[in-house]
Amino acid sequence: MFLDALSSHADFVLQRLLLSTQGHAALLCIVVAWAVWRSWRFAIYPKLHSDESRELPYLIPRHGPAFFKDSNGLLARARRHFAGTDEPFALTAFGHTFYVVTHAKHSAEVYKNTDSLSFEEFVQTLMRCNGNDETTIKTVYSPLPSDKAGFPNPEGLSLGVLAQRMHVHQLHPGENMLVLQNKVRDWINRQLNLDVLVKECKYSPSRTSTRIQLPLYEWTSDYFVRLGQYVYFGDVLDRVIWKMLYQYPSFLCRDMTAPRDRMMASLKAYFQIPPNERRDQAAWIINAMEDEMRALGVDDENLAIMVFHLYFAINTNARKTSFWMLTHLMRNPEYLAAFRAETAPAFRGDELVDVSYIQDATKCPQTLRVAGWAASVRLVTRDVVIGGKRMRRGNRVMVPHRLLHFDEAVFGDDTDAWQPRRWLDTDAGRKLPSSPSWRPFGGGRTKCSGRFLAKFFVTAFVATLLRRFDIEAIGDPPMPQPDVGRPVLGIISVKEGQDYLVSITKRKTTDVEV
Repeated sequence: MFLDALSSHADFVLQRLLLSTQGHAALLCIVVAWAVWRSWRFAIYPKLHSDESRELPYLIPRHGPAFFKDSNGLLARARRHFAGTDEPFALTAFGHTFYVVTHAKHSAEVYKNTDSLSFEEFVQTLMRCNGNDETTIKTVYSPLPSDKAGFPNPEGLSLGVLAQRMHVHQLHPGENMLVLQNKVRDWINRQLNLDVLVKECKYSPSRTSTRIQLPLYEWTSDYFVRLGQYVYFGDVLDRVIWKMLYQYPSFLCRDMTAPRDRMMASLKAYFQIPPNERRDQAAWIINAMEDEMRALGVDDENLAIMVFHLYFAINTNARKTSFWMLTHLMRNPEYLAAFRAETAPAFRGDELVDVSYIQDATKCPQTLRVAGWAASVRLVTRDVVIGGKRMRRGNRVMVPHRLLHFDEAVFGDDTDAWQPRRWLDTDAGRKLPSSPSWRPFGGGRTKCSGRFLAKFFVTAFVATLLRRFDIEAIGDPPMPQPDVGRPVLGIISVKEGQDYLVSITKRKTTDVEV
C-alpha cells in the first residue's frame, strides 16, 4: 500500500512537472513570437521599406491609452525618439495608423494636396457621431447643379464643400463681417457693465455695487456662449435654449452627450419658430445654410445637427483665448498697461466705437497671440508621398500644430516661456506671423474661416473689459495649468478645478478720452 501511494505521488509530481514544462514552453513560444514580430515590425520592415515612415515602437497595447491621456506628450516623445530627422513618422492608435508631420515645409504639402488627402471624411464621421443619418450625409456631399438657385455654385460642388465658401463670404473682411462686428460691439458695450454682471452672474461668490468676484473661466465661457448666440441667431434662440449646459441641473448632465442633445433639441425648436419671427435677427450664414439644406429636403432634426457643428465651432476657442490672455496679463502688469494704452484710441469714453482699430496690427502691435493646441487630420484616399515618405491609402495624416508652434529652430530656445516680445524685437519677430510654422488656425482650404471674427470677439471683449474695469486675482494663486491630456479643436482648456477667482472693480478713470 505504501508503494502504491508512493507511485501515485510520483505520478502527480511528474504530471505537475510536465504541466510546468508545457507552461514554460508555451510562455517561451509567446515571448519568441513577440520578439520576432517586434524585430520585423520596427527593425527589419523599415530597412526593407526605407521609402515609408518609421513607426514609433510600442509594446502591448498600442499607443491608444497614451494618446488619450496626453496626445501632445506622446507626439513630443515620438519626436524625441526620431531626433535628428524632420521626416514624417508613424504611430498606431485606436486601430489606425497616423503619419505625423512635424516640419513646416511638409505641413504645407499636406494642406496643398486636396486630391489624395481628404478632410471631408473627418466631417462626415463627426456628422455620424452627432446623429446625422446616412441619407442626409449622402445628400450633403453629392454634387449640386452649377446653375442651382441660392448661393452661386459654378463648379457644381456639393453643399458640404460649398459651405466652406459660404462661411468665407460671411466671415472674411468685408460688409458681411462688418455687420457681425457691429453686433459684437453693440452687445459688449451693452452687456459688459457692472450692473448687468451683478444681476446676471448667479455663480458669483461675492458682489457689491462697486465690485464683483467671478470664477474667470466659467464667466468667460458663459459670456462667449451668450455672445455667440446673439451674433449668429439674435435674441430668439433664448426662447428655446433654457436647457443649455449652464442652466440645467448638473446631476442630469451626462458628460458630453446630454448637453449636446439638449443643444440640438434647442436648435430644432429654433428652426420650427416661424421664419418671420427669427430670420431678420439671424446672421446671413444661418439663413443661407437653412435655405440650402431645405432645398435639398433636409428635415428639421438633421438641419439642427448640421447647424450644431457651426454652433460648436463658435463656442470653442474665443472663451478660452480670453481666459488665457487675461490670466497672463494680470500676472504681467506692464503688458496689461501696454494693452490698455494701444487699444485706447478705439474708444470714446468707455464705449468701443472703432471696430477696425483694434484689429490693425500696425496700430496695436502688442495685442497678444495665442498658440493653438489642435492638430489637422486628413484621410489618405490614395497612396501619396509627403516629406519624401510614402503614405498608404486608408491611413491618416496628422499635422500637430502644438509641435510646430514650439519649434525651437523657429521660435527660439525659450519656447515654453511667455515672451510676447519675441514677436516685436527682431527682424525674425516681424516675420513670425507669416512663418509656415505658425498655424493657429490650421491651413489650406480648411483654414478656419471664422478666424477674423474670432480675433475680433476676443480683442473687443478684453479691450473693453480692461477699459472699464480693474481686474485682479484674489489671493496669490498659481498660474492655472493647461489640460494637456485632453484633445481639443483649438485653444487648450484649463485643468479641472483650476479656475481663477478674480475681483472686477469699476475703474475710476479711463486712460485716454477719445
